[in-house]
This record gives sequence, C-alpha cells and structure tokens, in this order.
Amino acid sequence: MKDYIIKASGLGFTYDDGDEFTTEIPALSDINIDIERGEYVAVLGHNGSGKSTLAKLLNLILTPTVGKIYIDGVDITADDFTEDDIFNIRRRVGMVFQNPDNQLVATVV
Repeated sequence: MKDYIIKASGLGFTYDDGDEFTTEIPALSDINIDIERGEYVAVLGHNGSGKSTLAKLLNLILTPTVGKIYIDGVDITADDFTEDDIFNIRRRVGMVFQNPDNQLVATVV
C-alpha cells in the first residue's frame, strides 16, 4: 500500500467575484493528485493557472467547492473537521511565498 502524504480527488474551486450579480470564476476543475511521502513535486504553470489556489486549498486557507483532500490520510474536507484540526494541518503544510519578504514577521522592541 502506498503512503500518500497528500491526496486529492475530484478537487475543484470556484471564486465568487463579489459582484451583486455573483459571477463565478472557475479556478480548478477535477484535479486528482497523489503525492507519496518523500516524493518531491513541482507545480508549474502560467499566471492564473491555479497554482496558488491549489496551495491554499491544501492548507485550508480556501475550502474546496467540490472534491476531497487527504493530508497524511486525514480527510481535511470532512464536515466534522474542527478549527484545532485546521491549525494542526497548517503546522504541517506550509507555503513559501514568491516574495520571501512577505514571510518575515517584524518584531518591535
């Protein structure tokens, strides 16, 4: 049996443009991905292709419109997933921003 650290099936996400007429903007559709423990994976694509949306889904900054996401065998899209569970996932799934300065936290003494 394979040891998947990240698994997504039928994953999709649609943005709401916030307009009063509610235009939906599809960002991802029917994404299936299996990443085994210890495997290195790069996600490449043009601007606007959904790379950042996928990353935000994997650490629950965004919630998928459809589909399932499993992190280390845990269904993070389950209805009973709590805020504490989300915090624990975010400790394990990090993001590296394009501009490293955005990751720094300034402390004023």
